[in-house]
Amino acid sequence: MKPIKVYIIDNGTAEIKTLSERISNLRWNIHVETVSEDPFLGGRASESNQCFTLNKSLRVKYEGFSSLIDDLIFLVSLDDPSRPGRIVEANNSAAEKLGYSYEELQEMSFYTIAGDLDSEMRKIRADLQVKGMSTTDSFLTMKSGDKLQVELCMKVLDLNDSIVTMVVARDTSAFRKMATELQWRKNFERVISEVSGTLKEFENIDDAIDKALKHLGELTSADRSNVFLLDYRNELVRNTHEWCKESVRSAKPFLQKMPFKEFPWWMKELQKGEVLSYVVNELPEEANREAVVLARQGIVSLVVIPIYSRQRLIGFVGLERLFGQFEWSKADIELLEVFAGLISGVIEYSRFM
Repeated sequence: MKPIKVYIIDNGTAEIKTLSERISNLRWNIHVETVSEDPFLGGRASESNQCFTLNKSLRVKYEGFSSLIDDLIFLVSLDDPSRPGRIVEANNSAAEKLGYSYEELQEMSFYTIAGDLDSEMRKIRADLQVKGMSTTDSFLTMKSGDKLQVELCMKVLDLNDSIVTMVVARDTSAFRKMATELQWRKNFERVISEVSGTLKEFENIDDAIDKALKHLGELTSADRSNVFLLDYRNELVRNTHEWCKESVRSAKPFLQKMPFKEFPWWMKELQKGEVLSYVVNELPEEANREAVVLARQGIVSLVVIPIYSRQRLIGFVGLERLFGQFEWSKADIELLEVFAGLISGVIEYSRFM
């Protein structure tokens, strides 16, 4: 097979020699020649076009191979005198996952996208010097500003007398999410066990429910958790039990003896027997009265589960957030549903019935 000729125009930089040697080491029949000017100027346009086509083909093959590599890989000059942390090379995954172009990455310092490594750099440098490699958990800042959780594996390489550090960044966000969900599930089972045991203390049912609400609120990161019961004889709703996060004001004193007729939309929603999850400033116009009462208590978002006893609506249990935008997870709602069932059983066999 006729060798592929590759001409590299020598621009006087140190990278030219390295580039030439890299191409020569590829497992293809390639002849590399360093020249002082473009050899295709002046009558060799056809050969130039052929070379361009081959180059394009090779690039497509390289990009196809590179896309198979999930890890983000960088070659970094940690102690570059003119630009410390200069990114010498990066693979496609690094550019795609971080949202930068390849050219943008090459103009950047690794220190600008890596997490705060200042506290770790002494250990990293010691490991690199003694072991030739180092591993640490950190994050990379994406172009969007989001943080990508990664495990950084660093290894010192000597590329033709040019010392660089290869950084392999493994995306650990999925693993961390899985670990968090597993821990949440363990906590869920623990809380359900504790709540179930607590609610069996019928001698002091009020304290038992308050303690159970504390478990519920802490696990779901709520600002308040509460129980409301319906008084059908007097057609009133009252907040019977409440837990508040530290520094959060209690709303219980202001939510007593509330007439059914003043909250027709809310009562209608509860009768559906479904999970009710709302952002207060997005409530419909017919819920204006309810929105005013909720906003007065500082509530931004809430999720509510109706409590039934003997197929009759007797109240509801809720979680509230007072700050920022917040979406209740399926796990939060699942826990709240279990809690509502436990409360229903307690009320059915307690002095409240």
